[in-house]
Amino acid sequence: MSTPTGAETVVKQYVDDLTLALAQLETGAMTDVLETLVLALRAGDRVFVAGNGGSSTAAIHIASDLTAASDRLSSAPQAVALTENIARVTAIANDFSYDEIFSRQLVGWGRPRDVVLLLSVSGHSTNLVRAANTGRELGMTVLAALGNAGEIARLADRSVIFGQADYGLTEDLHVALGHMAVRVLRGGDACRYTDGRTR
Repeated sequence: MSTPTGAETVVKQYVDDLTLALAQLETGAMTDVLETLVLALRAGDRVFVAGNGGSSTAAIHIASDLTAASDRLSSAPQAVALTENIARVTAIANDFSYDEIFSRQLVGWGRPRDVVLLLSVSGHSTNLVRAANTGRELGMTVLAALGNAGEIARLADRSVIFGQADYGLTEDLHVALGHMAVRVLRGGDACRYTDGRTR
């Protein structure tokens, strides 16, 4: 029975679109991005994650998961979302420019061999382009997970394009990328809820 709102039709279409996006995922490109993230964390290098809008919260989600999943590493991991400190972000935006909210943080913290992972649907966000350029200048490895190639893909050392430039699909897959990285860090093991665990 169809609903008056048309929600059932939308749900079915979204599931079909997401299924297609997953089927079209460039697994080789995704593997390159994931291996780079994991190798950096295992080597004790830092991983910075950045994005705008929904991708800003995906950045926090990914950084949090990478930190929590790396309890098997010999050294404490350093995965940081450049969006997690709203006071710092708004101070930079107010005192300088929104275009510099990520690049200025990288100038202060980034070092050679560190990694910056940029999340974008358009592939053209000016603040992410600047972050990519700054990362390259600092000798960092620049990774990108994008809905559309854009200028960011040209600047990245490794990139993966997914979601057909659809905001919902691309942002869903940003989070999926983070969860895949967690499995790689855990040696391929799934992280399932069991009694007694709060997460």
